[in-house]
Amino acid sequence: MDDMQSMWGIIGVIVFFCGIYALYAFIMLKKNGEINATLLLGKDYLYKKCKDKENYTRKAGPALLIFGIVSAAYGVLDIIHCYVYPMALVDTVGMCIFFIVLVWFAVYTTKLKRMYF
Repeated sequence: MDDMQSMWGIIGVIVFFCGIYALYAFIMLKKNGEINATLLLGKDYLYKKCKDKENYTRKAGPALLIFGIVSAAYGVLDIIHCYVYPMALVDTVGMCIFFIVLVWFAVYTTKLKRMYF
């Protein structure tokens, strides 16, 4: 395997684990009401300063779930593409969908931060 292909495979593994982490954060959000500062807030926001935690978690939860599912699915797809069976078109479509969801997630959660913090 050439070095470039290996690098893309590593990125797929990172995206997969990012998706798993987002799904874990979603479970913790629904189960305990814990807002994951790493994925949802960033370093400039404290979850304790939320104006309406119930509505924030209700609105942020589905976005976190969608981001987690898409990230994990694309990570698996990219790992399969890089290490098992090459399927360039499917991988490219998956990557485009992942990036669209990533941008949507960033814009949506930034909007929520402005609204509730």
